[in-house]
Amino acid sequence: MNRSLLLIATLSIAAIGSADWVIGSGRFNGMGRAGLALPGDYLYSGKLNPAMYGLAPSNFRFQVPRFSFRIDGVSLGDLQDFAGDINNGGLDENQLSEIARTLGDEDFEFGAGTGLGIFFNGFALDFEGDALVAGLPNQDLRNWVNSGSQGAVPVGARLDAYGLGGYQVGIGYGRRLNTAGTMDVSIGARAKIVKSYYSHRFADANSIQNNTAGALAPEMGGEDTLSENGFGLDVGIVASASKDRGFFVGATFENLLVPKTTFDATTPNLATSTIRPYARTFNMGMGYVTPGQYVFAADFVDAFNGAGAQELRVGSEWIIGGFALRGGYESRSGFTVGAGFGGFNLAFGGNSNAAFSYALRF
Repeated sequence: MNRSLLLIATLSIAAIGSADWVIGSGRFNGMGRAGLALPGDYLYSGKLNPAMYGLAPSNFRFQVPRFSFRIDGVSLGDLQDFAGDINNGGLDENQLSEIARTLGDEDFEFGAGTGLGIFFNGFALDFEGDALVAGLPNQDLRNWVNSGSQGAVPVGARLDAYGLGGYQVGIGYGRRLNTAGTMDVSIGARAKIVKSYYSHRFADANSIQNNTAGALAPEMGGEDTLSENGFGLDVGIVASASKDRGFFVGATFENLLVPKTTFDATTPNLATSTIRPYARTFNMGMGYVTPGQYVFAADFVDAFNGAGAQELRVGSEWIIGGFALRGGYESRSGFTVGAGFGGFNLAFGGNSNAAFSYALRF
């Protein structure tokens, strides 16, 4: 099946295949999401490394709301038609049979997210909400959909659909410390209150044939949605010669305190797995900002692969008369491109719902 993405905002852009879009604030999304040691977009970089709050201007700032779309093997129209409420993990169980008929030729993901925040004098307050649905059709279903979804549904056909959603409220603080030598050190911490939702349903041959709601997986215990609350803490450090120019190096422990929001999942082959939306990672990065507004950043995420999300991210930005051109690379997701003007940013590529995507990979 050949599906296309048509995004209509202030402009229209078409793309084929797997894609991630980020609209609004989020400069570093166009730079391969590299930037844990790069100043500039402080509310975004502060989530990567809370020490960046110590380099931010002291005046009040408000982040332009971020909107992101994660689509892999589906179109934006599919997301609009099939996505459910975030409180159900983004999964609309009543659409599951139609999803199986329409999207059952391959594994797929679709999701969306939003975020905003404010900061003042080293303090930051931010909010994020994300939801992701992953569908895993078995081979019998794939063959039937590829043949045109005609005739009786094969007896062994099955689609497993997983929904994962959540909210996060973060409170952070960073401070720059004057130290002896040519480099000053900034330190910071970000506490976060999180709530996660999980759902798992499957559509078998009978439900697909009769267009009925999918059945709940056994781990659901008869509940449509499972939810967990948790508390997490990120800490970081940055060394820099100035607040906004030259070289920057930094490191973070993301989820030094890990939010206890895990779910026991049943995989399509009836094995068991644990869904962990949040895991502890150690990350390192460097950045360079020239006086001419050329920017470069490189991050090594999950350096010890403790969360199974080890990744190299690199990116750059070139500002021409207030207009920013960006490009980057993520070793797990490929190349990214982006642009920005007047506080509005548009990025394409990468993995906007990274934590949720990784959590739902069996």
